[in-house]
Amino acid sequence: MTTSFADKEQEFTRRAVVSQLLGFVRSRTAQANRDFDLARAKRRLNEAEAVDREVRESTLQAVTAISQNLGLPLVRSAEEVVGARRELRRELDAVYERRRLLTDEIQGLTDGSPPAGSPAGYDPSLTDMYSDITNRLRRATEEVTNLGQLLEEHQRSARTVTAEVSRMERLATSIEVFDTLPVRLCPACEQNVDPHRDHDEDACYLCFQPVDDDKRQRRAQVEIRSLKSELDDLDDVIARSRDDLDSARTHQQHLHVQQAQLAQELNQRRAAELAPFMATLEGIAAQIAQLEHKLTAFPAMEEIFQRRTDAHRSVLSAQLLVERIEKEQANATAPGLSPMDRCYIFADRMNGFLARYRDTLWVAGQVSIRDTDLTFYVGSKPWDQGLGAEAKVLFFLAYSYATLFLDSDLDEECAFPGMLLLDNPYQQGIAAGVVHQALTELAEAAHATGTQVISTQTLRPPSAQHTIREIPMLQVYDTP
Repeated sequence: MTTSFADKEQEFTRRAVVSQLLGFVRSRTAQANRDFDLARAKRRLNEAEAVDREVRESTLQAVTAISQNLGLPLVRSAEEVVGARRELRRELDAVYERRRLLTDEIQGLTDGSPPAGSPAGYDPSLTDMYSDITNRLRRATEEVTNLGQLLEEHQRSARTVTAEVSRMERLATSIEVFDTLPVRLCPACEQNVDPHRDHDEDACYLCFQPVDDDKRQRRAQVEIRSLKSELDDLDDVIARSRDDLDSARTHQQHLHVQQAQLAQELNQRRAAELAPFMATLEGIAAQIAQLEHKLTAFPAMEEIFQRRTDAHRSVLSAQLLVERIEKEQANATAPGLSPMDRCYIFADRMNGFLARYRDTLWVAGQVSIRDTDLTFYVGSKPWDQGLGAEAKVLFFLAYSYATLFLDSDLDEECAFPGMLLLDNPYQQGIAAGVVHQALTELAEAAHATGTQVISTQTLRPPSAQHTIREIPMLQVYDTP
């Protein structure tokens, strides 16, 4: 047993122990949670209100800047944006209709006969002439392409014949050089040929026909003359093809010039027809571009107003949460006895114990407990400041005595103990008779409340054998 531990503990530990004993845990935890939730909800409300103020200011600035830059009417809500867009779209549709009517009028001028007062020299067949020249130019271009391909084929054939003539001339020159070279492979069956097999001296050892150099020369000359005759014919054809190609190119160039002249004249005629409408068309196009550019600003405005709406909704949601938590706090009721009643009952039980010693060791002050911070007072001072050493021992014994009655004095919210441990209460500097009397009362209280008190001590316990049992130690050790 010690009388100094209670004022040595951390404040939060002392409050937690007393709250657990007197049954404040659930109610005060619930209240603390509600206070925490309320504080958090209020913080969120303050943040939402700050965002809402900032969004309202920036919304007005942004929308005003957009409206002034684009020449739009100043809008102050998403509904006004819808109305302004509808009005601008109606104006744009009217401009589109004006352009369509003007385009139909111009199309009638260009497709039909010229009206009275048309420019002098107007030729209604100018478009047909341009179309005819274009078709003729296309056919001439195709003819030039075909003649060019034909000329290329003739030139390629001439180069091939020239190469054959050169090859035959080289063959005729090399007849005598290769006359003595034997044939090693049959050109028909690709089998090896033996040049030493029996054959006539003036015959081919491959086909056994008579052969001489003069026949081979005459045969090569015949081939050469035939190829040169073919080459002469090709030269004539190439010359005629080149002339035809030059003529076709000249005709193509002539048609191209005519087409360019007709195109220029046609453009001039059309420009003369469209001249009265150009300024109007340009003005309509500029007006359409301006209106379409204004339309692109409305989605941005809608997003800005939507951000303001979302911020306001966040504020309303935070306000409802704060109001709900405050309402829950107002309607919250602690289970069982109130905190003040719990403190009074426990302090009264301690005062009942201490009343027996008021004329000897105890002071005149009453024990009280403040329910807000669970501080124990004796009179007007905290218990550890207004009591001497012996009185502190009595205070602790009274505290232990009162804890035995928690189950009967309070309700199931309290954490009543089932056992009380005392470590040699005789060594705390108080008279042995006083401790003897206090232990007797604790034993009776334990018997009455169904709890148990265990005390370690060197002196014999009181003689109330029906409530106190002595358990001697088998071996006693000297204190150091």
